[in-house]
Amino acid sequence: MRAFSAALDGVARAALFIAGLAMVVMTGVVAWGVFGRFVLNDTPAWAEASALLLMGWVILGAAAAGVREGFHMGFETLRDVLPAPIGLACKVASDAVITVFGAAMAWYGSDLALTVWDATLPTLGLPGTVEYLPITLGGVLMALFGLERLLSHLLTGAAPAGVPEHTILTDS
Repeated sequence: MRAFSAALDGVARAALFIAGLAMVVMTGVVAWGVFGRFVLNDTPAWAEASALLLMGWVILGAAAAGVREGFHMGFETLRDVLPAPIGLACKVASDAVITVFGAAMAWYGSDLALTVWDATLPTLGLPGTVEYLPITLGGVLMALFGLERLLSHLLTGAAPAGVPEHTILTDS
C-alpha cells in the first residue's frame, strides 16, 4: 500500500503542476485576448477557445488532486460527531462514491472523446477529442485517488500515509 501511495503522490504532484502551468498559460492567453481586443482592435479568434480548453485542465487536474487530499465534498461535521465505527463507514461510503464517480467520468469522457475524434475545433484546428481529454484523465485520477483512500480506510481505518485525515485542521 505504501508503494501505491508513493506512486500516487508523484501523480498528484504532476497533476497539480500541469494544472498550475495551464493556469499560467491561460492567464497569458486571456491577457493577450484582452490586449488584442482593446488595444489592437483585433481580437484573436483562438484566445477564447484556448482559454476554455486550458480551464478544463486547471479544474480537473486540481479537483483530482483535491480528491487525494480529501478536499472533495462531504459531510465531515456530521461524520465527526458520529460514533467511530459509523464515522468510518461514512468515510468508506464517501470514498466509494468518489471512486465510482471518477470511473464514470473517465468512461463517459472517453466515450465523448472517441465520438468527436474526427471533428475539428474550428478556431484551434485541433481534433475535437482534446476538449474531453481533461474529463477522461481527471476521471481516471479521481478514481485512482478515491480507490487509494477507499483501500486505506478499509485496511487501516485512516487516510493514506502522508495524506492528512482532516485537511481543514492542518497547517499545510
